[in-house]
Amino acid sequence: MYKVMVVDDETLGRKSIRKMISELLLDVEVIAEAQNGEEALELIKIGKPHIVVTDMNMPVMDGQRFLEALHERYGDIRVIVISGYSQFEYLKAAIRYQACEYLLKPVSVPELRESMVQAMEAIRRYMSLQQQQRETREMRRMKRGAFLQNVTAQRIANRTDIMQQAREMQMDASESYRLVVIRFRRFSEVARTGFHGNAELLMFSIDNILREILGDERMPTFISDDGMGCCLIVSEDSPEGEAFATAEEGGTPGYKWLEALHKAVQRTLKLEVLAGVSGVCEGYEELREAYRAAERTLLHECLHGSGLTVSLANPSEQPRNTAALTSFDVLAIRQAFASGSASDFRRLLEDYRTRTNRSVDITIGQVQRELMIIREAAESEMKGIAAAHPALYETAAVAGVTEPGELRRLLAEWADAAEEYGAGRRETDSAQLIGQLVDYLDAHYFEDVSLIDAATRFHLDPSYLSKLFKSVTSENFIEYVTRKRIEKACELLRSSERKISDISELVGYENQRYFSQVFKKNTGQTPSEYRDAHADQTGNTKN
Repeated sequence: MYKVMVVDDETLGRKSIRKMISELLLDVEVIAEAQNGEEALELIKIGKPHIVVTDMNMPVMDGQRFLEALHERYGDIRVIVISGYSQFEYLKAAIRYQACEYLLKPVSVPELRESMVQAMEAIRRYMSLQQQQRETREMRRMKRGAFLQNVTAQRIANRTDIMQQAREMQMDASESYRLVVIRFRRFSEVARTGFHGNAELLMFSIDNILREILGDERMPTFISDDGMGCCLIVSEDSPEGEAFATAEEGGTPGYKWLEALHKAVQRTLKLEVLAGVSGVCEGYEELREAYRAAERTLLHECLHGSGLTVSLANPSEQPRNTAALTSFDVLAIRQAFASGSASDFRRLLEDYRTRTNRSVDITIGQVQRELMIIREAAESEMKGIAAAHPALYETAAVAGVTEPGELRRLLAEWADAAEEYGAGRRETDSAQLIGQLVDYLDAHYFEDVSLIDAATRFHLDPSYLSKLFKSVTSENFIEYVTRKRIEKACELLRSSERKISDISELVGYENQRYFSQVFKKNTGQTPSEYRDAHADQTGNTKN
């Protein structure tokens, strides 16, 4: 539906045009009326019409000035002039400001219809062209972003290749620039709680905010390889680049665009901006080192910081020694993972978190390095835990720790994963142990093997072995041995002519009477009754 505004100082004239438009049977609707050009300009801000039908001879702001204002401010609106005058100045203004049609009053319905169709077609062509231009800009932006990401990750490393592809994408490689790497405190938490774990969707939202602030072409941008940061190439000669130079020289910088970004993401996404800025670079072949420098300075920031943080790379600056993890801690954590003791590794991880909270100067980079050590210990001592919980043990999980809340969450999730893994490993180990014991009992059921004998053989406490045996086999030790003996006795009774007393001894019972009692309790028949019942199968009738 195309929206139409009618502008005429005469009420009767406006109503007449409105009625005629309603009779055209076109996909159009009059959404507003105005008495003069000044009033129309105010209403356009609200109604946003596609087509304006206007008179020329009006008070306050006449048609000529109105057409000029429309042309300058709203180039996408199409205009149909309906006037009672054929003055040359009016016609010239209509042509100069690209009105679709100039109709003289009284206008007929066919004339108005033809003019309205022309205006609608012009809008369609304009919108199609705008869409094509938007798609072209978006494709160019995506290609440039992929190129810059590949250079940063060294997937494109040859200097000649870099320069050639930059020229093909019309990217000026001669300007001096700085690379700004922007990460966000609470990024992982917001992605998990607000975007169903979809970090890519969260980054898409951030990118849209950034483009609204900067515009599509103002700074080349790309997403970091881990998908958790924005990277921008800032020309040294731009106002933004001059602000970084001012800060580097000890002055007070004006980070207006970063402040605007921080304010927007804080308000809409509950994130905080953490920006690292490289030194001045020449050519895209220096982009990889620029990224490393910007990342290093960003990671030198305090874990407990808050608000907008902007850090400029300083080659002479040495990272602060703010370690919270000692070699003794690493050994203890490794041993806890190896033993599978949930209480031990939960306590040790909580102790580590407590120390980071007390260390007010500990940096993001230091914490991330220590987390990598803890992660390596878990993967080394709990083989397969990373495969069982891939999202927790990928590098991005550690890279997402930029503030205390994210550290607390990751350590808690690591502890939960380790406890689950440890429980599974104990269950597997228990099943293997009982499997070995069952194999032994199956081969020695006829011997006088007691629970204590079995516990001694497998170096376990008898009480613990009894509980473990029951949990794995759903039978207690004596029940299992008895069942195996009776099963073997049944087999011998069916398939041999041995005496029952001989069978009793063969399955481990020296006392035939006791054997008969146990047999009947388990089968409901005496050995003789059982043999008789199966005589047709075995052909045996002897006792």
